[in-house]
Amino acid sequence: MKTLLVLGYGNIAQAILCKNLHIVTHYDEIFIIGRDSKKAQDFIESYLPSAQVLPAHTNNQGQYEIECEGKDILLCTKPKGIESFRFIGKARCVYSVLAGVSVKAIQSHIESTYIVRAMPNIAALSKLSATAFYYAQEGAGADSILHIEVIPFIESFGNAVQVDNEILIESSIAPSGSGIAFLALVAESLIDAGVLEGLTHAQSSALVKQCFAGFSAELAHKSPSEIKYAISSPGGTTIRGIKSLEQSGVRGAFIEAAHIAVQYAKDCSAKNQPEKAIQSQKPQNLKA
Repeated sequence: MKTLLVLGYGNIAQAILCKNLHIVTHYDEIFIIGRDSKKAQDFIESYLPSAQVLPAHTNNQGQYEIECEGKDILLCTKPKGIESFRFIGKARCVYSVLAGVSVKAIQSHIESTYIVRAMPNIAALSKLSATAFYYAQEGAGADSILHIEVIPFIESFGNAVQVDNEILIESSIAPSGSGIAFLALVAESLIDAGVLEGLTHAQSSALVKQCFAGFSAELAHKSPSEIKYAISSPGGTTIRGIKSLEQSGVRGAFIEAAHIAVQYAKDCSAKNQPEKAIQSQKPQNLKA
């Protein structure tokens, strides 16, 4: 029996799990875990009716103990949230979307045969996330698990781009993790530009939305440069606008913004590094 334990019930958990037929059909049991069982139940009723709330019990240190032997785990809490839990047994595969929490840090809390760090974005809600992932394993059959389970899991909410160095998970924040927020700023600016030129907000918004949809379709088979020059007639209107953007340093501003976001994630990851990884976890006396 395949069991998935989902730690957390916030926005990213919603984005990954809502209407995710692959996860629902792949696992026989799905449990939602959190410190607030009422919020967990509300999450289930809204987004994942086939799941159940896993009752939480605390140990003498005030941590919630979770039996995870042979189970898969999806970590969707805030980065510090994992410290509120103690995992008993050896998990099968851990999928973590925790920003700034390294494989080594995860291993200090959870013993697992396979660990996957992923960096999805909010488009997972539409099952269109651009997701970089890093795969760490210690057991036989790791390559088979990668292609049969790990990649399909990640592709269930978008596309999957594997990186061979864990530090590149933080790097992926630049083009994809924070990228949609940067694009949202561009969209807002273009909508406002339309309003300035006399369109209503509704008219401008409709045009910009379709502009983004069309750009996405073109970008699938053309480079950004090809698209730009296909629109920019010599001495025409568009190239004059592009000149103004370049003179204003827009390109450099985007690169710098992405770099700042990545650097902050790297700094957080460095702070979250444990002194040593766990060897094993043994259950303690429980209290309700």
